[in-house]
Amino acid sequence: MKRRWISVATTAVALAALTACGGAEEAATKAVDARDFVALGDSYAAGLGAGNYGDSAECVQSKDGGYPHLWAALRTVAAFGAITDATCAGARINDVRYEQLTALSEKTGWVTLTVGGNDAGWTKSLQTCLLGTDDSCKTSVGTAVTTVQSALPAELDSLYKTIRDRAPNAKVYVLGYPHLVAAPGSSGVSCEALTDARRKALNDGADALDELIKGRVTAAGFTFVDVREAFKGHEACTKEPWIHGIRDNLSESYHPTPEGHKAYAEALFAVTG
Repeated sequence: MKRRWISVATTAVALAALTACGGAEEAATKAVDARDFVALGDSYAAGLGAGNYGDSAECVQSKDGGYPHLWAALRTVAAFGAITDATCAGARINDVRYEQLTALSEKTGWVTLTVGGNDAGWTKSLQTCLLGTDDSCKTSVGTAVTTVQSALPAELDSLYKTIRDRAPNAKVYVLGYPHLVAAPGSSGVSCEALTDARRKALNDGADALDELIKGRVTAAGFTFVDVREAFKGHEACTKEPWIHGIRDNLSESYHPTPEGHKAYAEALFAVTG
């Protein structure tokens, strides 16, 4: 009789294990079925500089020229579910965290993100480099780098954790920023007031921001997409720039051109397929 009870208990344990395995397989299937795509981030993600902004006056989203839309059109391996563009020009890390993440859910299978430049005060540094002196440019960029290294790690870590919590089944791709201007020494191309010293300062600052973001992305288990190489030789102040110089629409200045947003999309496609 004792052996029979042991046998029954063993059978019950086995059935419980099979049920648990079945539940795990079902959960895995649900994760695979997560096919919605959500685009997050600032003006570089929104497509500022690509045109066709429609009625999105506040967030200035390009309806077809931003890299999220271009990448979605390139990627034909598997169909997306719903596609949500939550990007907004001018967004900072906390704007993404508190205003854009409502689009995420367990059904989200893909997330793209570019953010951090506004938190670093990059626009102010660029203005200083255009209107000030070599020394004031270097000082402003140095201040931005200090902000990047001191404040951004914790803010990015918190953002990435919240993204993972809200979209547990998603593949998350964080795209960085290109160098805005040609490397020092390039000749024969007008570069407004951006001397070699100022261009070096701006590009060194971009490298500091990208490397910081890359480190936090890796720690979060997400994928970093570095676009600096894709833009090499096509920065502002080159013969075939993919970064706008000064524009009549000032908000587009020093943002990617339509070709630049295509370069973003192709760099992302090279990683994701």
